[in-house]
Amino acid sequence: MHFRSAWRYFLVLLVAAAVTLAIVAVLSLPRGYLLMATTTSTRDTGLLAPLLREFTAASGIEVRYIAVGTGQALDAGRRGDVDVVMVHAPTNETQFVAAGDGLCRNLIMYNTFVLVGPASDPAGVRNATSPDDAFARIYQSQSRFESRADNSGTHTKERELWNLAGLNASTFGPWYERTNQGMGATLTIANEKSAYTLSDDGTWFARETTLPYLRLLYNRTDAVLRNQYSVIPVNPAAHPGVFVDKALVFARWLVSPQAQSLIADFTVGGHKIFTPNGTGVC
Repeated sequence: MHFRSAWRYFLVLLVAAAVTLAIVAVLSLPRGYLLMATTTSTRDTGLLAPLLREFTAASGIEVRYIAVGTGQALDAGRRGDVDVVMVHAPTNETQFVAAGDGLCRNLIMYNTFVLVGPASDPAGVRNATSPDDAFARIYQSQSRFESRADNSGTHTKERELWNLAGLNASTFGPWYERTNQGMGATLTIANEKSAYTLSDDGTWFARETTLPYLRLLYNRTDAVLRNQYSVIPVNPAAHPGVFVDKALVFARWLVSPQAQSLIADFTVGGHKIFTPNGTGVC
């Protein structure tokens, strides 16, 4: 009986060792796909899936991604955890490239930031004469506001708009809530709480039918509300392990006629979501 127990124990160890060796062997295989960090809005609008599908069909390169706020996406690039980033915070992107973490930056497309809120519009945002006036009205009425508070491109723009109104969000009271979540989730929370929030218009139009208590209240073409998206391959000089060749193929394809046409034709609920403005530097 003792011999059988010892034999069984040996077999268990043998199987465990075989499994461990198999895992190590798989992990040590060369990676064939491109890793990207991108924003939640590219995913939540629905554009990302067809864009990546067409790229893979054209190039044979598979792209796997994580969708996070722009700040987190750029941090992943700074660590060399991804090969390429697709983000929307121009000032932060310029700093990322200047610091040597990004190799180059191609403009891809843009949409517009909008303010949404409860149908009753207690702050009178519908009557605002400018984005900073709209934000000042929310502050003056102490109306509930849901902030992504995640260092995303949208959160960066939100802080800029509070500053334009002469306000500092870090001093706000309990009417100002921080979701620490992506755009889709923040819209859902704002809907549940009848609150205002800043969104990109693409994610709003993609989610509008699921948000019965919210309305599009400020949707204008003020220059400050342009929401520019860019693609940046991670710099191999700073992060030697990145797949820079594949990242460059991707960055160049995004500004190609094929990709720009796909972006121009993409609609949600009859709305064109993005305006292509591909500019190739990479």
